Amino acid sequence: MAELPARWDLEVDVACVGSGLGAVTAAIRAHDAGASTVILEKAPKLGGVCAYSGGEVFVPDNHAMRALGLPDSEEAGRAYLRFLGGGYADEALQAKLYDTGREAARWLQEHAGIPWKPIAGFPDYHHPHAPGTAAEGRYLEVELFRGADLGPWQKKTYLSPHMPPGITHDELFAWGSISCVMTWDFKLMGQRVREDWRGFGPGMMGWFLKAALIDRGIEAHVGTPVCELLTQGGRVVGVRCEREGADFFVRARRGVVLAIGGYDWNRDAARSFEGLPEWNSLCQPSVAGDNLMLGGEVGAALAGVPAYNLGMFFGYRVPGEEHDGRPLYRASWEGGYPHALWVNRAGQRFCDESFYREYLPRCRQWDGERQEHPNYPPYLIFDSTYREKYNFGPFFPGQPLPEGLVAQADTPGELADALGLPRDALEATLARFNSFADGAEDPDFGRGRYPWAAMMVGDRTRPNPNMGPVSKPPFFGLKLTAVGVGVNAVGLRTDEYARVLHVRGQPIAGLYACGNSAAALDTGAGYQSGLANLRGMTWGFVAGHHAATSTSA
Repeated sequence: MAELPARWDLEVDVACVGSGLGAVTAAIRAHDAGASTVILEKAPKLGGVCAYSGGEVFVPDNHAMRALGLPDSEEAGRAYLRFLGGGYADEALQAKLYDTGREAARWLQEHAGIPWKPIAGFPDYHHPHAPGTAAEGRYLEVELFRGADLGPWQKKTYLSPHMPPGITHDELFAWGSISCVMTWDFKLMGQRVREDWRGFGPGMMGWFLKAALIDRGIEAHVGTPVCELLTQGGRVVGVRCEREGADFFVRARRGVVLAIGGYDWNRDAARSFEGLPEWNSLCQPSVAGDNLMLGGEVGAALAGVPAYNLGMFFGYRVPGEEHDGRPLYRASWEGGYPHALWVNRAGQRFCDESFYREYLPRCRQWDGERQEHPNYPPYLIFDSTYREKYNFGPFFPGQPLPEGLVAQADTPGELADALGLPRDALEATLARFNSFADGAEDPDFGRGRYPWAAMMVGDRTRPNPNMGPVSKPPFFGLKLTAVGVGVNAVGLRTDEYARVLHVRGQPIAGLYACGNSAAALDTGAGYQSGLANLRGMTWGFVAGHHAATSTSA
């Protein structure tokens, strides 16, 4: 550990490390409780993982849905969170998340000007097949944000390479879904992009960063990685950063909040904790396990939940695409579109390709006799009808795909040969799939039975929005790879005040963690879109207030 400096370069009450939803919420809350704050960001821009996300915050029984008269109840919301946790959630932390999440959302609207609105008609993942689900209202997003309102920070904040620019969820769903790009209003989108109107994650972080940096004048530094926590008498009292090639020491009189994400770009950690042979990420390359390193050096305890059904996807890399100088990976939603399916190495279907909560544990399945994952990696297969009607990643229907991205063949057998799959098995799989794919039912895996999947990735002009035969040559396919979204199985153990706990059980004075830096003991073994943002917002709210006001932090 570094010695305390002879002179501090900056002194504040609370140092918030990171610039996503957790760090910025903590900074806002601490500031409004009377504490001076600073935001320290490793990456070259602000916004963190939230800025790359769909910008949903999942808040059961929230104030905005109540104002619209949408039905919900505390009992139902708690039941659904218990269901998602699968028995692996800490009851006290989950109760605190539920109670404070609603409080934080309302407070942020009233005091920080966050313009929440429920996403119309958007159901919980597991609706109506699980206890406590709601048909709509629990997902909060923000109204569109004007980038110019960030002033000098406008060009120093992340936009998302993963989400459609300049629109809201309500517009996306009114125009079809993420699959039906040919029905989108590109004239309107183009105008908004030119004027820098932001939706989804960039819009959410725009509102939060405006509240922090512009409205409150909170200081922020980009390109300033925190390299060490500085301690005195067992208490964290500051940080050593690197800034413009030199040490930059920040004193934090009341606390340091770690909200720097997980370990998506640390492949050794991912292989150790995520239970898959490879790992790539949709997140910024700055998300590299700094939470584990910084916490570990001061004796922080780690905790974990089962990895098999958290927030992750399977995807691919378009040749040549990069962000911040590193490879950019994309999530593959295409398996849930009509005229596409997944197969395993045996050339067989093994899952409902439209609902990632169902296919993730099947991809992770382990064969103890053969000592292998029988369904890993999955292969995406689609046909020319797909290419005529739907997008493939950033490529429009009919637009040529880059060389090397997919294999192409005139027959299923030839495609199997190109992908290294059993020819007879793939031909038989497609024949069976095509025998029912034009109807309303999938007798093998129930694809299309989840309203969320139909709305998110389906084509609602079809009898089953997620089904369509794969029969028109030429045929296409590619091997998919695991891609994380920053929601990891292991993180720092924290208590009900977001304080990081020591390996011996007591809180580490002056150290907090929230968002993906903290272990997901509050949510447990499952996931629901918007939970990561709920965790960041809620525990940032808790950490900022506790650090600013507690006499025993």
